[in-house]
Amino acid sequence: MKSSPLETLLAKFLGNSAKGEDLDELNRYFEDDNYKSFIKNYLKTHFVVLYKMNRPNLEETKKELLREIRRDKKLTLRRNMYQGLRYAAILVCFLAIGIYMFNNADQTVETKIESKENAITLERYDGSVEEISETGTSAIKSKDGRLIANQTGNKITFNSAEVSETVKYNTISVPYGKNITIALSDSTEVTMNAGSRMTFPEQFVKGKKRKVRLSGEAFFKVSHDAEHPFVVGLDSLDVQVLGTTFNVANYEEDTTTEVVLVSGSVQLVANVSDKTEKIILSPGFKGTFNKATSRIETVEVPTDLYTSWVNGYIVFRNAPFRNMMQKLERHYNVTISNPDGYLENEKFNATIDIQHESISQVLEYFSRIHNIHFEVDNDHITILKND
Repeated sequence: MKSSPLETLLAKFLGNSAKGEDLDELNRYFEDDNYKSFIKNYLKTHFVVLYKMNRPNLEETKKELLREIRRDKKLTLRRNMYQGLRYAAILVCFLAIGIYMFNNADQTVETKIESKENAITLERYDGSVEEISETGTSAIKSKDGRLIANQTGNKITFNSAEVSETVKYNTISVPYGKNITIALSDSTEVTMNAGSRMTFPEQFVKGKKRKVRLSGEAFFKVSHDAEHPFVVGLDSLDVQVLGTTFNVANYEEDTTTEVVLVSGSVQLVANVSDKTEKIILSPGFKGTFNKATSRIETVEVPTDLYTSWVNGYIVFRNAPFRNMMQKLERHYNVTISNPDGYLENEKFNATIDIQHESISQVLEYFSRIHNIHFEVDNDHITILKND
């Protein structure tokens, strides 16, 4: 029997052979209510097959498949797994479906993994340091009682009415497992990702460039001001803009710096040699700066893949397992070691809802499907292959 186009796309996706255009088409199916029931049943069956491959029992597998195929359509998941996802969220689907299906049968108990508790800190130009809570509201004032900024939840808004003739730099540090949005004095908004640090003027000074320095990852919505260009300093690379939205990933441990332009125009300036390289990005393109060679390469990309973390998702396309674990460490504020190097170079397509899926649930997926287990010591996780 000939497979439908949707079945072909799902098979490609599950087999890690889907290309970018395949994933985009599959996403359109996910957003269409007419196909949700079919997709849910297809993924349920696929999950059971993979799960039972690691627990071989032919007769039991047949019974399990029949039970799931005939299951009443009123089955509901513990949350809607389709709403708001820009890309096919196979990992979320496996977790939501798999945990529901097997919790009662296997009496699975979720392993409690405790992340380290570190606070967001704001170090002001006068040397004072404030811890920023992600709940409630507060007023941030200078030593003489002047209002500098207001904090509401995980957003800090700096006073745009203040006038300064000298540049006074503040530094905000965001630990792993957290993020925060900063509205600068010019109304530029910066959403900082886990494990990031940004130095910025408390007030921008008239007649001078608006310059900040970033280590880590952040999404910028720059307020347009033709007379005062905005510059993001990244070690040996500067990103120069007038008014635009873009994402910057510049972690110290990474071998590259990535700039993804969503709208507007930015110029990348490598400033590590006498021969400065300048590249202008167009919307929908990514510029990659190689820290070893100081060269910049550009390629067209689906921007949602790089900005989804702002909305609480991390998306992987054809991503090596080791890269996935590194990102999970940042977002969940844990340490993951893989001494056997198992799955190290395997590649995956996945979307993880970091606001609702715990690190335990993510690892449980790999444990069930890929024949591994993990040992937990507080916030340290060791991945081991089953014998």
